[in-house]
Amino acid sequence: MKIIYCFLTMMGLVVGLIEADVSLASAKTLEAGYASTSWMGSGEVRDLPDGGQVINAIVKGVMIVRHSNGAVGGIVHTAQLECPIRVTLSAQDSHRTYLGLCTVLAHEGKDVGYAEWKCDGDHLECEGTFTFTGGAGGFNGISGTTPFFSRIVFEKLEAQHARAVGYAYWPNLTVTLP
Repeated sequence: MKIIYCFLTMMGLVVGLIEADVSLASAKTLEAGYASTSWMGSGEVRDLPDGGQVINAIVKGVMIVRHSNGAVGGIVHTAQLECPIRVTLSAQDSHRTYLGLCTVLAHEGKDVGYAEWKCDGDHLECEGTFTFTGGAGGFNGISGTTPFFSRIVFEKLEAQHARAVGYAYWPNLTVTLP
């Protein structure tokens, strides 16, 4: 009887370890492909005492993801982006630092992803990272950090108000889904 009990206990442990391993291995890292967007938005420009500027804005766009699965033309998916951003501009060297938080809406709003990005550069383009931090629906538990490039030009309108236009691209958008 003691041998049967030990055997059943060991089998239970083995099954438990196998199930735990399956659940850990179920997360999938997907190389989604090349993604891009064009930005439009508005914000406020504040001049700083040292001659620099800080810009708070909201930019919106449509992310177009071209999956590279080997098929001619590939598969294309789209998602809406809305990103509050802060840009600081150094007066000494025209260096810009960008920080953004994005909401990504796909599949008619059924899948929602949250991301944050940061990049540094000059007035032409910045280079940095775009990190998925969570989501809901089909993007529940989404994560992953991928290289990110962007350019946003601010045109001062009246007082502190400004219009923002630009673009962003992800050479190889990579995400992990549970």
